[in-house]
Amino acid sequence: PHVIPSPTLFIGLLVCSSLASAFKVSLPLTTGGSTMSVSYAVDFTALLLLGADQTMVVAAASAWSQCTIRAQARSPVYRTLFSMASLALTVKATGLAYTFFGGPPPGVQMNLTTLPMLPKALLGAATTYFVCNTAFIATAISLSNRQSILKTWHQNFLWSAPSYFAGAVLAAVAAAVVDRGGSWMAALVAGPVYLIYHTYKLYLG
Repeated sequence: PHVIPSPTLFIGLLVCSSLASAFKVSLPLTTGGSTMSVSYAVDFTALLLLGADQTMVVAAASAWSQCTIRAQARSPVYRTLFSMASLALTVKATGLAYTFFGGPPPGVQMNLTTLPMLPKALLGAATTYFVCNTAFIATAISLSNRQSILKTWHQNFLWSAPSYFAGAVLAAVAAAVVDRGGSWMAALVAGPVYLIYHTYKLYLG
């Protein structure tokens, strides 16, 4: 059986990701109440600290929270399940990309040996997360509204690409701090993450 190396860290990240999912914005092109949140920054941190398999659970929980907490309308069960599954698959793909591009495995402390591998791995992982996550959602939205997938993706998601890369960098900083025992200091990353959320609101407004 697969054992969680740090249950406290796992539970802490799961709670943080679920809370971050409450900071969401409604997508303007949709009529079904689709939203976008900043929980991916916490999911990225979990990926670096725990690995893809455990982060899939963290991400699925955040997707459930996003569809349930502070929702404008009750989300149908099938939509909630789709969101959970698509985010779990996105995390798995991101983990594979991170490993493929030379990212150090979870549990290996970031130091002068592992640091040179990080930029390439983060770039590949952030790109994979952005493409997979937005493609899943854009496809679902376009099929339900009978709109072009490319148009839906371009108008709703392309603008958000820089925030995914910023989130990956913040996640690396938070993971490095937690790795060195500074779990409470990692909470300082919440400030920039909230700034990303506020930027979402201003742009969509």
